[in-house]
Amino acid sequence: MQVLRKLATVAVGLSLFGAPSLAKDNSDEHQVLWDSLERKGVEVLLNDTDLCDGEAAGLYSPVYNVLVVCQDRRLPLTSREVEWTANDYDTLRHEAHHVLQDCLDGLDNDTSVLLFNNGKLTEFVRNTLTQKQIDRIIKIYSEVGADEHVIKMELEAFAVAQSVSPLTIADSIDEICMI
Repeated sequence: MQVLRKLATVAVGLSLFGAPSLAKDNSDEHQVLWDSLERKGVEVLLNDTDLCDGEAAGLYSPVYNVLVVCQDRRLPLTSREVEWTANDYDTLRHEAHHVLQDCLDGLDNDTSVLLFNNGKLTEFVRNTLTQKQIDRIIKIYSEVGADEHVIKMELEAFAVAQSVSPLTIADSIDEICMI
């Protein structure tokens, strides 16, 4: 659990995009994504009282196959669901993309790989995120000791969360992730 808490700490301050372009209330589509994750054996936790202390938005652990969403308006000391914000949906898409990255190398291990190769990744990230967003992600993850691979994984996940629908992510998980 200590490892998961450390991962949650990394996410502090990374709710940096405000209202993402997919922010409209599409709770039904996000429920499809949630269900897809659970069908593949990913434990999805909402407002976990141990992992959602502080400012963490969420996390995914490939070691434990656990995805956590910490809602913006969560109540202290309870895991009760509250009204979802645009950032909560963005967090679910972001962390679900990490599941997809994990599935590309097999779900039941502790490794993850990029969906895009380096050239395509750079193009995708630069076409999706602003330079200020890119610089901030790199700075925050570098400050906590993330290596170049982890930073690329995060850039890809932030870009996917901002530009890819929950249904497309769910379809990709259904197609790629094997149980």
